[in-house]
Amino acid sequence: MKIAEIQPMLYKRFQHILQNHKLSHAYLFSGGFGSFDMAIWLSQAIFCENPKKGLPCEACRHCRLVAMEEFTDLHIIRPEGQTIKTGQIRDLSEVFSQSGFEGSQKVVIITEAEKMHSNAANALLKSIEEPDNATHVFLLTENENLILPTVKSRAQVFSFPKNSAYMQEILENRGILKTQAELLGRICTSVEEAQEIAGASWFTETLNKLQQLIKLIRADQREAFLYLSSVVENVEEKERQKLIFSLLLELFNQEKLSEKLQSTFQAEKMWKSNVRFGACLEYIVLK
Repeated sequence: MKIAEIQPMLYKRFQHILQNHKLSHAYLFSGGFGSFDMAIWLSQAIFCENPKKGLPCEACRHCRLVAMEEFTDLHIIRPEGQTIKTGQIRDLSEVFSQSGFEGSQKVVIITEAEKMHSNAANALLKSIEEPDNATHVFLLTENENLILPTVKSRAQVFSFPKNSAYMQEILENRGILKTQAELLGRICTSVEEAQEIAGASWFTETLNKLQQLIKLIRADQREAFLYLSSVVENVEEKERQKLIFSLLLELFNQEKLSEKLQSTFQAEKMWKSNVRFGACLEYIVLK
């Protein structure tokens, strides 16, 4: 996908920044929709061998390697499990202290930055406190409120609003049913994520179960409670459980069940505090 299509307004803003050589040393991209694509495009601009008015050509060796995430001076940090560990950030100390291999410039992209352990966030803070013109850091997060305030204050913050209509159109063009494309367009942060979910056999089955659960909630709370065992079976992965909360929020919103919306928000908070997933769903049904 082209970042110009995903986030046209932000694309124009960063075009202007690049053309005027005003790229900062640290950014916090909040919201997730297209933020990684933007970070990669800006990395291409930094490393490009044949820039055009500050913009990347996207065709030279450096640009192609960056796009494949294989460029030597591009460092991408992702969570190990559910956390970005302190050791991962400390390993970056050499990146910040040494010159690049291909040139002077270096780029660090940290995805899901809200998952940094507090010690990891403090370790990063030490590295970005003193601006280094040769190093650029892009922090990507779904929720900027979960970022350590001292880290956030050292970076320029840009919000990446979700372009649900664009996502839905792309998904439909790729053969996904309109109803599913509309739903996934609202809960996913990228077309790739939405397409992967839509292509999984468990997704359609789970969606059907949730729709049936909502019908039972409207008709008979006791039957809905008994049906929960069918909903939670074989849903042990955290990512699937997180998706179920997102789906419930959208479905309750569609059905205008405002009380259940509030119950789902509270149940998700309980789940994030390590309350058993099944117990959280019971709370939604019984509340």
